[in-house]
Amino acid sequence: MIRLLNQKRRALFREWLRRRVPPVSALALSHRNVFILPSRVGWVFVLLLVAMLLTAINYQNSLVYALTFWLLSMGVGTIWLTFRNLAGLHISAGHADSVFAGSTLVLPVRLKSRHGWSVALQLGYPGQEFVDCSVPPGETLEVRVPMVARKRGRLPARRLKIYTRYPFGLLTAWSWVALDYPVIVWPERLHSELVLGASDDAEDDSAEITTVMSGHGDVASLRDYIPGDSIQRISWKHSARTGDLKTLERETEQGGHSWLRWSAVRASDNEDRLSVLSDWVVQSQLRGLRYGLQLPGEDIAPDSGEQHYIRCLNALALWGDENERR
Repeated sequence: MIRLLNQKRRALFREWLRRRVPPVSALALSHRNVFILPSRVGWVFVLLLVAMLLTAINYQNSLVYALTFWLLSMGVGTIWLTFRNLAGLHISAGHADSVFAGSTLVLPVRLKSRHGWSVALQLGYPGQEFVDCSVPPGETLEVRVPMVARKRGRLPARRLKIYTRYPFGLLTAWSWVALDYPVIVWPERLHSELVLGASDDAEDDSAEITTVMSGHGDVASLRDYIPGDSIQRISWKHSARTGDLKTLERETEQGGHSWLRWSAVRASDNEDRLSVLSDWVVQSQLRGLRYGLQLPGEDIAPDSGEQHYIRCLNALALWGDENERR
C-alpha cells in the first residue's frame, strides 16, 4: 500500500512538473520554475534562532534579542540572494554527438546570466556526476554534463537538475530542466565475425554469404588489427616484427560491394541482431568497404563514407519505431 501511494505521488509530481516546466531546447529561469527551501544547515539555523528567541524571552536579555533579530534579518536576506543566483539564468541545449548505447554521452549545456554573476552552481542528471561552474555576467558558458546512454533510439528528454546554495549554504534553490537534445543513440556493439552478403542481387538473402573472417581469397595487404578479427587471420610474423597486431586483408574484402544482411546474423533476439549489425557497420567502415544494409522493411543501398556510416547506424537505432519487430 505504501509503495503504491509513493508511486502515485511521484507520478503526480512528474505530471505537475511536466506542465510547469515542459521539455524545451532553451529555458530562462524565473519564479515559475525555481524552487527554494532551507538546506539541512538552514534548518539547524532556524532551530538555533528559535532557541535564542526563547532564551531572550526567558531572561529578558536585550543583547540576545538584538543578536537573534540580526541573524533573522541575515537569513531573510539570504533567501533573496540564493533565489537571484538562479533567477535570470538562461539555459539552452548545445550540439551533442551520437554514441553507442552503454557509453557516456557528453551533453553540452549553455548558460548565460542576465543579472550579474551566477556562482557556485551545480548541475547534472540524477545518478550521474554533477559539474560545478560559475557564470560571468553577460557571457555564455558551455558546460559539458555527462550522462550514460542506456538504450538505443532517440534520446529522451530527461530532467537536468541545477541548484545552488549560495551564499551561506542556508537555503537550496533548484530547478528541473528537461532539455531536448536531437541525439540518436546507436545500438550497443556486440562483437562478432563480419559476414558479408554477395554483391550481386539475389532473391535469397542467405545466398553466397561470404564470411570475411574465414580468410577466402588471396592476401592483398596488411592492416591494423580490429577487435573481432579472427585469430587465424593475424599475421604473427609481421606482428612480432613491429610489436603491433596486423591482420591479413583478403582480395574478397576489397573491390565491389557487399551487403550486411539481417538474415545473416546468428541471434534469436532482435536487440542482439541490431547490436551485431552495429558492430558489422563499424568493422566495414574501418576496413573501407563499400557496403549496404538490409533490415526488415528497409534497405540502404551500398555506399561508403562518413554520411553512409551514420545513416546505417541511425537506421539500426531507430528500427522498430515504425516497423514491427520480428
